[in-house]
Amino acid sequence: MAVPCAEDVHLPVALIARGPREALRRAERALSGTPDAGTRSTALRIMGLARRELGETEAARALLRRSAAVAERAGLAESAAHARASHQGLRALRGESGVAGASLDRLTATTKSAATLTLVHRGVAAAQRGRFDSAVTSFDSAHELLLPRSDDRVLAGLLSNRGLALLYSGRLSEAATDLRHALALAEEHSLGYLRGVTQQNLGCLAVRNGDIAQAVAQFTTAATLVPASRRAALALDHAEALLAAGMAREAARLLSAAPAAGNTTASAAADEAIAQLLKARIHLRAGQRDAALAQARRVRSGSAPDSLWARLARRVERAAVAMPGDHAPLAPEDHRTTTAALRSGAGIVDSVPDAGSSSTGTATATGSGPAAPTVAGAERVRAHCVTAAPVGPPSLADPEPRYRAALRALAGHDHRGAHRALLSAPSRPGPPATTPHLELQAHAHTQEREVANAGTEIALRAGDTATALHWIEYGRALSPLPERCRDASWTRLLERCRAAHARASAGDDDALDELRRLAPQLGGAQWHRACARPGAPSAPHAPATAELAAALGDRAFVCFARTHREAVGITLVDGVARAHPLGPPADIADAAAKLLLAARSAPFGPAARGSGVAGPAAHLERLLVAPVAAAVGSRPLVIAPAPYAQDLPWGMLEGLSGRAVTVVPSGRAWLDCRRRAAASDQGTRKMLLAAGPGLDGAAAEVRSLRQRYPDSTVLVGPEARVPDVLGELDHCGVAHLSAHGYAPAGTPMLSGLTLADGPLFAYDLERLSRTPALTVLSSCWGGRSQAAPGGFPLGLGTALLAAGGATVVAGVLPVSDHKTAAVMAGFHDALAAGAPPAQAVATHLAGSGFVCFGAG
Repeated sequence: MAVPCAEDVHLPVALIARGPREALRRAERALSGTPDAGTRSTALRIMGLARRELGETEAARALLRRSAAVAERAGLAESAAHARASHQGLRALRGESGVAGASLDRLTATTKSAATLTLVHRGVAAAQRGRFDSAVTSFDSAHELLLPRSDDRVLAGLLSNRGLALLYSGRLSEAATDLRHALALAEEHSLGYLRGVTQQNLGCLAVRNGDIAQAVAQFTTAATLVPASRRAALALDHAEALLAAGMAREAARLLSAAPAAGNTTASAAADEAIAQLLKARIHLRAGQRDAALAQARRVRSGSAPDSLWARLARRVERAAVAMPGDHAPLAPEDHRTTTAALRSGAGIVDSVPDAGSSSTGTATATGSGPAAPTVAGAERVRAHCVTAAPVGPPSLADPEPRYRAALRALAGHDHRGAHRALLSAPSRPGPPATTPHLELQAHAHTQEREVANAGTEIALRAGDTATALHWIEYGRALSPLPERCRDASWTRLLERCRAAHARASAGDDDALDELRRLAPQLGGAQWHRACARPGAPSAPHAPATAELAAALGDRAFVCFARTHREAVGITLVDGVARAHPLGPPADIADAAAKLLLAARSAPFGPAARGSGVAGPAAHLERLLVAPVAAAVGSRPLVIAPAPYAQDLPWGMLEGLSGRAVTVVPSGRAWLDCRRRAAASDQGTRKMLLAAGPGLDGAAAEVRSLRQRYPDSTVLVGPEARVPDVLGELDHCGVAHLSAHGYAPAGTPMLSGLTLADGPLFAYDLERLSRTPALTVLSSCWGGRSQAAPGGFPLGLGTALLAAGGATVVAGVLPVSDHKTAAVMAGFHDALAAGAPPAQAVATHLAGSGFVCFGAG
């Protein structure tokens, strides 16, 4: 490299844009000989710029100062000015004071060829302080100077910077134009590093356009093109994408695993502000009011009052301060809706009268009218909007017009108007309406679910239980999974995780480390290009309440839910909906945890477990079941639990012992499962029997069942491999799988069964074209689930139902492989005699911790 700066003032910028490491090597080679002063100054400047991009800030400072000194001693004024400008730019990039105004102006005045560079640095300094309108102004001025003698290599970097500033200013269309032009120039001139930076910026643009899959794809590509020094910034952007998609836990994991902002990147000021704002929003999403306030106040105290950082911090503070306190408790009386009202549609959201008119279908025991207009839950809706809104103009965190319209309608008890508002087209991009992954759906539409929660609270206080039930159903609704996941990159990551799991189970410590690294990646990696684009709202348009009432027959439906501070049980029996206050959810959750601890610690089997669990079971029953007992009588039950009542061995509660109980995410989910069960009666009844390795009892159990089902497909030991079992699941009507089961905390879709070549994950079930109508999981923990932020349960059993299954029988406790065979034989005897699965479970399996999920 012997090109002096005077001949090509933009050579250092171009070399860095191609790749800082290669630029550093070229500059070192140039210095290894006896270069003249101009070449030496240019080489030192290139090395300084390269060190800056590689995160070596102090080395960069020293090299840039040496470059300026060499040029000054040689009388190379222009080279010295460029070196000084680069040094000042480094300070600007780190948000240091005193570099955005007079010092840069002086450089511009003394050396005209440095004008473009100094204006860019001024824009960078403004951006670091969160003053993006000023940044755009500086970049515009630089663009005007550059155009008459445009150098595409410099123009590409300028457009990438300006595009990012436009993005943070909320001017997304202009940002897209600049960033796409920058990417085209970077590709044309083989500027690999700049291409990576620009693709990172395009990922940020995709987040603001609601295309999380495109954002993740851009970040993934960028990670292959930029040095490790930018990994912290990439992690921040990726975490923001996950948070915008409702995946706060995954965003928090990504942040905690990333390098600390400012340690390995030159842009310390902006990265630190963004990191702190992200943490504040994650705390806000988790309901951690004090932590969110403290984090937001740190940002505000360290930022200029007129900066974007300060304005966003104030928005988080307001949302945290406004987080609601205790709401008024439910009235002690049952609120009911009559059979006639349900079947005529009165009291159901699609049919409720307009605000101000009287409801013919609902009444309170006191005869009082509706409560005073209020917008219960509005603060929570706003808090969720603040949480999900990416960094940009504070207006991005305002609730969508349809949410504001729904809340206004709810304030006037106009539930029909609120429902109609929610179903209107979104005014801004959002997450996809449907994706091939259950977990993504369960995390999406958090603001919409909070509006539904507000509708629930208002309806309950007004005594309109049927409308409250509809809002609960609306909030729990998920769209059916579309085409199954066929993304190759996702499949490869899942297979790597499976292989690491298998090696770790065999005692490979390195594989265990690999598994710990891979497992957290799976959540965010689901945002691949196969995800659908934004579309219609995910919640169903028609209410399910009337259909549910008609389909229940002699069953009773019990929906456990919560208002802000109180648990409630809603029963639907003979077309009459009633609300039953239960008390604080924390008390019920504590009683449930004690029962589960006692049951898990006791020996296997109803007789052995009986004495150990009797006390905790009785206490939980008093809190959870006794309040609804009179309404449901001795009827078979369809239960839709809230998170505080999830994973319960319902058959261990004395009042439910021997009673048919089926557990579902929602009433609509039960109706869907019933339809699938009815359709399966006309289809194949081919059966799969499979037993995983390491359990003698499992193999014996399958061999025993084979005598009952001689035409079944049997996979035992080395034959029970994941591809073979999945292939058979795709073609059978009934499956009985006996294997080691597990349900890891924090990653419910990694719940699975251990087969010959590794685990079959809940994630795997999303790849099936069809699912057995009835699946029996004879394993530990097969029915265990964990609630997503919106309350939807995630786990192996729910994945089977979401993938198209009708009924799943699975345990929520540890089981004994040697003792399970006998109770499973009794269960299958009952099925053969014509008993519905729920009744067969109640008679033979419920006392051992098994539960029937789905149609029943």
